[in-house]
Amino acid sequence: MSQNEPKKDFFISYNKADKSWAEWVAWYLEAAGYSLTIQAWESLAGTNFVGYMHNAIISSQRIIAILSDNYLNSLYTLPEWAAFFADDPTGRQRLIIPVKVAECDPNKLGLLKAIARINLVGKEEASAREELLEEIRKVLAETGKPTTAPPFPKSGDAPRYPGTFPPIWNITHLRNAYFTGREDLLTDLEKAQTSAITQAVAGLGGVGKTQTAVEYAFRFAHTFELVWWVNAEFKNSLRSDLADLAFKLGLAKQGATEQQEAIANALHYLRTCPERWLLVLDNVEHPADVLPYLPGGGNGQTLITSRYNGDWGKSIKPLTAGIWEQSQSVQFLEKRVGRADPAFGELARELGGLPLALEQAAAYIIAKSKSGADYLRLFKERRMELFKKGNAPEGYHNDKVATTWDISFKALGEANPAGAELLELCAWLGTEPIPFSLFLEHAEELPERLAATAGDELEWDEAIGAIKRYSLAELSGEGLTLHRLVGLALRTAQGTDTARLEQAAGLLRAAYPSGDISGKIEVWEECGRLREAGLAVAGYAEERGAALEATSYLYNQIAGYLQYARADYGQALGCFQRALAISEKTLGSDHPTVATRLNNMGLLLKAMGDLPAALPLFQRALAIWEKQLGADHPQVATGCNNMGSLLKAMGDLPAALPLFQRALAIDEKALGSEHPDVAIDLNNMGGLLKAMGDLPAALPLYQRALAIWEKQLGADHPQVALGCNNMGVLLYQMGQRAEAERLLERALDIFKRALPPTHPNIKVVADALEVVRGSGS
Repeated sequence: MSQNEPKKDFFISYNKADKSWAEWVAWYLEAAGYSLTIQAWESLAGTNFVGYMHNAIISSQRIIAILSDNYLNSLYTLPEWAAFFADDPTGRQRLIIPVKVAECDPNKLGLLKAIARINLVGKEEASAREELLEEIRKVLAETGKPTTAPPFPKSGDAPRYPGTFPPIWNITHLRNAYFTGREDLLTDLEKAQTSAITQAVAGLGGVGKTQTAVEYAFRFAHTFELVWWVNAEFKNSLRSDLADLAFKLGLAKQGATEQQEAIANALHYLRTCPERWLLVLDNVEHPADVLPYLPGGGNGQTLITSRYNGDWGKSIKPLTAGIWEQSQSVQFLEKRVGRADPAFGELARELGGLPLALEQAAAYIIAKSKSGADYLRLFKERRMELFKKGNAPEGYHNDKVATTWDISFKALGEANPAGAELLELCAWLGTEPIPFSLFLEHAEELPERLAATAGDELEWDEAIGAIKRYSLAELSGEGLTLHRLVGLALRTAQGTDTARLEQAAGLLRAAYPSGDISGKIEVWEECGRLREAGLAVAGYAEERGAALEATSYLYNQIAGYLQYARADYGQALGCFQRALAISEKTLGSDHPTVATRLNNMGLLLKAMGDLPAALPLFQRALAIWEKQLGADHPQVATGCNNMGSLLKAMGDLPAALPLFQRALAIDEKALGSEHPDVAIDLNNMGGLLKAMGDLPAALPLYQRALAIWEKQLGADHPQVALGCNNMGVLLYQMGQRAEAERLLERALDIFKRALPPTHPNIKVVADALEVVRGSGS
């Protein structure tokens, strides 16, 4: 805007949900001779939104705020009217003119509460138009006439009053006063009004596809001359509703015209009539069911809702209705219940953003006068039982959460039994993405039919495609994600039968990396990828007393990953404790596996600094191994090493020496002089001799340990970094600062590349390096 260019009378500020109201107000103000700026007419694709809004505000004398809850809840409308409020905080200049188009929550009005409003709520179009223009005239009369000549009024038909229905309208659904989100989806639908295409809104059962179609029909009813709703769930209702359109249009007579002829007449009318129309085909099961009943052209829009999420062909454009984001879920609960509640955030997460579940929860809270915390507690205790209570929420095809996926489950089982088996397994594997490789690489652990499917690429693709078609999981090229409530329904359907749970536990046991993973950096990524699925199946199995050997194994291996790769000591301890308790219960207190669990938990407690708590665990583990495996078994050497390291850390150096010596002798005899475990023994004894002050005797032990690790594990292995660190500290103490610095730098470089940035080993080496470098200045 140039300095000499006069300002426009008004800037129209609105939320996109109220775009129809904004355009209606703008049309009649402009027709009355006022100049204005409205984004819907001027800010096109590619426009810099921030720059446009800045220019619109500074080039307008006043702002008209299209006031509704949508406006008050928006993040972007506040800065618009706040810019005018700063210039007129008392409201005397009437720089802000709110036009109320819907009832608003008075608690959200804030500073707008004190500003006089033009109220159009509940008014017929003629009186609304009269009041709008009269109030605007009053505002401008107080400050003088516009400074510019009014433009010539636009020609053409004025927009119909927002909220008015077209002459032909058969929707019996009530508009949802608490409709939340879906603005991007509604925008995509609106953009297609003039493109004569057919769109299909697909998604998980209970996600609100029908509710979105209802909102779209109501919000944009004034843009159509005909809106016709068809129940397409069953062929009979599909045909009947389309024939009724012909009867309504006078193109056929009840009882005198064959149904097929009436349908053909209705479709011909839609293809050829000049008026704008909207045809909604609700709850379509498969594209083939409606292809013969699509107008295939004309000046209108066909909208399909369906759980089918497969290929819709060339003539239908699919759109996806996903679950709500966390903020949208909380916003809905607050609007629906009529209050904020600190428990709504956790409740929204538990319900996974599924609109049907959130609606059923809100209805229960209202009906039973529950707090959010009370409902959350009840839900956690009696999930599916709670979902079976009460009536189906309005507008959800008479579905409740307990039954909403039954049809899809049954249809999948009939269409592709292997796909159904796959979902039944996935129900026990948590809510994080589950990699397909888990099933394809361990098919021997799967039920027979699914194993055969996993071994045939075409059959596997067909099973995955069937799951996708019925919108029962979110799929990517690498795996699938099951909604938490779909998983809950599948687990509930399996009842007390633990066959699928045991298969899932066996599958994870086979897939999870085995053995001591403390130094196996090459398996850490796989451990992390399977961690959540492993924790989920172990938790369910422990709860139900199924597959306990696999469960103990999973807890132990996951704990090792958490300790060594993530340094998550708190969660690791809980997993070790569960692993130990299950092994003691199933194997007895003196089993070698129990000793392994004791030893691993002792190592963790030592790393956490709780040395007294670690001592009895090491003592008991060593005693079990000696009794069950014999005094010269390598596992006994492991026990001696760990006990010696603990006694050293506790300051009892003389007691630690014979334990290290015994461990070295056992391993050299059993494993050979070049084995990595022998390097551990040498390293431990070197550390003890250093602590005892015999630095020259410690050096060759460190040197030999480092050489073995480099040869057997590779130059970039974390064990090599550990050897470099230990020898670097020793050399620094022996006065060889330059060589010590070189070794510590190498150790730090390896650790930084191999470990998470928060791992304590990185800080230990960095601190040692800082000391060495500081001593040379």
